[in-house]
Amino acid sequence: MSEILGLDKIIKISDNTDLDVNITGLDMIRSEAEGISITGLDSIRSIFTNDFPKLSTFAMELLELASRARELDSEFRQYGSERHRYEFAPVATLSQVRDFEARHSITLPRSYVEFLTQVGNGGAGPDFGMFSLEQLELRNFCAHSNRSIAYSMVRCEEDFYSFSFSSDKPMMLDSALTPAKWDSACLALSEISPGERPTDYEERRRELYNGVIQIADTDSSFCPVLICAGDMQGEISEFSHDLDMPRYLGRTFEDWIIGYFEDVISRFARK
Repeated sequence: MSEILGLDKIIKISDNTDLDVNITGLDMIRSEAEGISITGLDSIRSIFTNDFPKLSTFAMELLELASRARELDSEFRQYGSERHRYEFAPVATLSQVRDFEARHSITLPRSYVEFLTQVGNGGAGPDFGMFSLEQLELRNFCAHSNRSIAYSMVRCEEDFYSFSFSSDKPMMLDSALTPAKWDSACLALSEISPGERPTDYEERRRELYNGVIQIADTDSSFCPVLICAGDMQGEISEFSHDLDMPRYLGRTFEDWIIGYFEDVISRFARK
């Protein structure tokens, strides 16, 4: 039995599927257990295949576009680019993404999962860049009244109140949303005092933002959010903390982020 501490040592093992291997320090291979035995290196390869999938066509295109944008805008003249510098953070693993989804009762769209696990766990993107999973937690979740409550990226006074996605409540942001429907919901909210009835107020705001998460950093009055449920799942909208009518962009996450880099390339290629 060979004992290996940390997967950096695995590369030193010959390719022998009959070799019994015991590995500890399993945070490196994304296991929740603190000790497992793996027989044969094919099992180890299986872990990496599941946790670090091969690059999709979307991921390869995005990485190439970011490299081209960085080449053309080397002085970072594009708004916000001096912060992310057209670079992506190290990718998240699929296990980390699935854990995030389980904690917050939500299913992230496929292309966004590919972004996090194959392109970067945050980094280059519109305005000041894309949030990492950790930043998603901070921006879309908060602790309140000594208990953890999930998300809706809603600002109330100086705190972000949030609520886990509730599949038993209707999605406000879907193809059936109209200005009249939105205004009616906001009017009902305005009749509730957050100071006198905080629970009722938070619950009503939950209905407005149910099933969306803010995914990028911006100082604009409207922030980009990803719709994670309903008949518009996977699309990008822009929400205002001032409760203005959400802006539909008519673009999927994939189209939206690729479009950002294409616009940068087009702008600076002409100069």
